[in-house]
Amino acid sequence: MKCFFLPLISLLPLGLIQAQPPLGDRIPEKMNLFIQKRMRMTQEEREAFGPIFARYQKEWRETLVKNRKDKLLARHQLIELQLKYRKEFSPIVGENRAIQIYDLQEDFINILRDVQEERLRGRSGPRKMGPPPPARRF
Repeated sequence: MKCFFLPLISLLPLGLIQAQPPLGDRIPEKMNLFIQKRMRMTQEEREAFGPIFARYQKEWRETLVKNRKDKLLARHQLIELQLKYRKEFSPIVGENRAIQIYDLQEDFINILRDVQEERLRGRSGPRKMGPPPPARRF
């Protein structure tokens, strides 16, 4: 009986790892929460903002992928997309705050980029010298 459960229990963590969504799927959610916190949205604003922002985020990513080779066209279409969605965000959060959404989106992207660069530097750069680890006692 033990021979049956031991391999089964050892495979359990693999199932838990697979249950987590990939990081790429969580980034839009994190960006949404980042913007909501920074703008200090009320509960009603959050409920109305979330689905619209998810649609905007999806179209934004599709525009980037579709126009990957022509950066000028991509920039033009992203501006048109922002103007389109500003009309949808304005009734929810107001005109001035609707413009702030795009600034916060850019801030979030810059933070992600900085974190990624820091991780890459940590891997390939020289190791940071610190105190030696404590001695092990066996």
